[in-house]
Amino acid sequence: MKRSKKFVFVPFCLLAQSYQAQGIVKYNWSSSIKPFINLLMDNDINIIQMPCTEATFNHSLIREAKGISKYDTLDFNNHCLVKALEVGEQIKEIISCGYEVIAILGIEQSPSCCVNYIYTNNGTENRKGLFMEKVYEEIKDYNIPIIGINRKYINKSLNELEKLLNNSNKK
Repeated sequence: MKRSKKFVFVPFCLLAQSYQAQGIVKYNWSSSIKPFINLLMDNDINIIQMPCTEATFNHSLIREAKGISKYDTLDFNNHCLVKALEVGEQIKEIISCGYEVIAILGIEQSPSCCVNYIYTNNGTENRKGLFMEKVYEEIKDYNIPIIGINRKYINKSLNELEKLLNNSNKK
């Protein structure tokens, strides 16, 4: 059996919901996250967890939920940059070995890992999270798709990931 040369990077909390801030886990793991994991495993994809910038910054798994305005500080942005550089280097190494990074997954509404939108005091904003902004800057030359998972409505992002996997399998 050949080992897989295909990778998908995921937020830490996709595999470990305990890393989410207190009160955030509102959706059943089986229905909102497990379909992504099953899809990746069924396609023999290596799953790489990106660091949880909020937990590593706070040095604790136990923390209250904060909006992006509370995290948008110089210290936290610098922390995100350091972690994004690490992810970027890992991706560059994978690609330099002739392997493929199919996608990066994010979690919508997360102040760190959202891809498309986040709720703010001013309503919904179309933007990336603080960590995901920096990851994107590190890997933008590689044209790796970044997919945001909306845990309440997973079908759109699940279909998008499935399409990427199908296209990758045709290569």
